[in-house]
Amino acid sequence: MTPPDGPQCESLLVEPDSIHHLSAWAARRNQPVTVFDLEATTFTPAVKWFGITEVALLHIYPDGTASTRSALVNPERNIPKAVRELTGITNEAVRGQPTWEAWTSYMHDVAAGHLTVGYHSMGFDCPGVVRQNARYGHEGTEFVTHLDVASLPGVSGKLIDAAAERGIVSETYHRALADVWVTARLLESLAAEHGLGVLEEHIGRGPKRGGSGNSSSRDVRRTELLEHFTEHGSLPDLAAFGERHDIKRSTAEGDVVRLIDEGVLPSAALERAVVQDWLAEHLEAAILREWRGEADGRLKPLMETLRPEAPEGLDYTQLRLALMKRG
Repeated sequence: MTPPDGPQCESLLVEPDSIHHLSAWAARRNQPVTVFDLEATTFTPAVKWFGITEVALLHIYPDGTASTRSALVNPERNIPKAVRELTGITNEAVRGQPTWEAWTSYMHDVAAGHLTVGYHSMGFDCPGVVRQNARYGHEGTEFVTHLDVASLPGVSGKLIDAAAERGIVSETYHRALADVWVTARLLESLAAEHGLGVLEEHIGRGPKRGGSGNSSSRDVRRTELLEHFTEHGSLPDLAAFGERHDIKRSTAEGDVVRLIDEGVLPSAALERAVVQDWLAEHLEAAILREWRGEADGRLKPLMETLRPEAPEGLDYTQLRLALMKRG
């Protein structure tokens, strides 16, 4: 299995000391463990203008060696402004790079033969590879053995937040190789705490989303919200969106909050700037007086403390966004 080359394709040997639990896992399974990440033109792989702009992989082999591979990819699609601002990958940067066609066979073999690992990858990276392989004529790609780190105990939310809870930080996020290393270090920490057996038990499980209601309906709404944001750089009118899907506006806002919490939408997508600026100044004092917890119904005392002096537009969605930024 020979990885593709290109003008910006880099391959580096890795000292395995920092990932010795993952090295032991590869040895125990007698199978390569590959942590991988994609950057793309959209926040969902289900839309026709999805294209991969960057790929990175960390291969950990049963013999104790490890290596990384990373490259920019020409998606043959426009990279929208919202995505350019998030990743820093521009149309100019990918122009002249190999297309995904150069990666199809390689990723097909990785998906079939390696234990692959990602973060929120069962809903994005894995279907992204499968769809792009099919787009370039390589049908039948399947991630046979995959671990989504977001499914593991004690892990939730964005990669940056899940990692930070364990003291893992990076100078860069939303770039493929940086996110691969953060994911690997997070998984290494979880393996040290829970043991490799827990990792084995969670192979094939999707990330925890919580909430209630019909999951397939949520998935339809999720895809529509992401498609609209990718195309327009903003959310649809959530009142009209709610009417179309026979849900309350607050439920639609809850859908967006979950996408923000997962790290696939920026918090600015839903923020009211005046309200958020005001909360940044007043929230801590109110929390000291009236904090009861974030569960449904327990934010009411906090809201009642804030509301009399708050600017127009303060609601529970804005409060939850401010609490998410607070950490």
